[in-house]
Amino acid sequence: MTRVRPTEDPAAEYRLLTVWRLEAPLDDIYAAIHDSLHWPDWWPGVIEVATIADGDAEGVGNIRHYAWQGRLPYRVTFAVCTTRIEALTAIEGNACGDLEGTGRWNFSCQGPISIVRYEWHVRSTRWWMNLISPLARPLFVRNHAWVMSRGGEGLARRLGVRLTSQENIDLTAAAPPNAKRGSRWEGGRIDPAMALIAGIAAGVLATGAQVVLWWLAGMPLAATLLRDARLTAALLLGPSVLTPPSTLRWDILLVATLIHFALSVLYALLPAAVGGRLRQGEALVAGAAYGALIYAVNLYGLTYFFPWFAVARDWVTLAAHLVFGVALVGACRLYAGRR
Repeated sequence: MTRVRPTEDPAAEYRLLTVWRLEAPLDDIYAAIHDSLHWPDWWPGVIEVATIADGDAEGVGNIRHYAWQGRLPYRVTFAVCTTRIEALTAIEGNACGDLEGTGRWNFSCQGPISIVRYEWHVRSTRWWMNLISPLARPLFVRNHAWVMSRGGEGLARRLGVRLTSQENIDLTAAAPPNAKRGSRWEGGRIDPAMALIAGIAAGVLATGAQVVLWWLAGMPLAATLLRDARLTAALLLGPSVLTPPSTLRWDILLVATLIHFALSVLYALLPAAVGGRLRQGEALVAGAAYGALIYAVNLYGLTYFFPWFAVARDWVTLAAHLVFGVALVGACRLYAGRR
């Protein structure tokens, strides 16, 4: 079991702090958290806890296996070796598995309020999480915050006490001491201009690439373009616009264009938050992965509500989405560099 080691990918490293404040005796709170074998009884998100090895009389050296799942459809498993126990003060352990690093519980009192602080300093070892972490990191952090929030609420229910407050803080998102004031990254805010420019630029490039690929594949350009325009416009105008004849209608083209670029800007929000911090190679991989994810959402997720989009599932549409994702991240990176 080792502590978190340095990594060249800061997006795969997480330093997260949770603070619970409960109106309850510290002894009861400490006992419930110390007895992690019973966490699944009251902590939603804890799927399984099992003892791998026993430690000494105080519990130091104890190794337990944990399986967790939040709102996102993936499970995280790791083992924790307890390295430090100070009754009613602190519990610390080293984790290895899907996450590798250190977890630390601290306990204190402030009048009738017991304060629990948990700091989780880890890095992901799962290849797919590290691949998409430059873009999906905020989702992973929110998933952790959801699990910890359910833990605070579950502990309060378990003890029959009041949870007065709780906080979930991403310590790695804090600006470095030498960060320039007024930077677009200050406070983790998204630059609207970056999202607008990158979204429109990527939308234009992806459309151009799709037209070229249609031509290379021998597909009728005008008929295919009108087909896709009707598919998109039907989101607002209804499925009635899907019926023949497939003649040119400017209202359909206008609505389809507006929807296309509105979605492009919407999809640009996530790359605008992190794209400027990626190196060239990372941007290429992350952009392609993001484009593939958008393809899955558009052509498989949305078809549940708008089944007519299924007809557009082909390699040309997939390639256009990959171009869109790479162009999005690249445009955000270029914009950030110029700023």
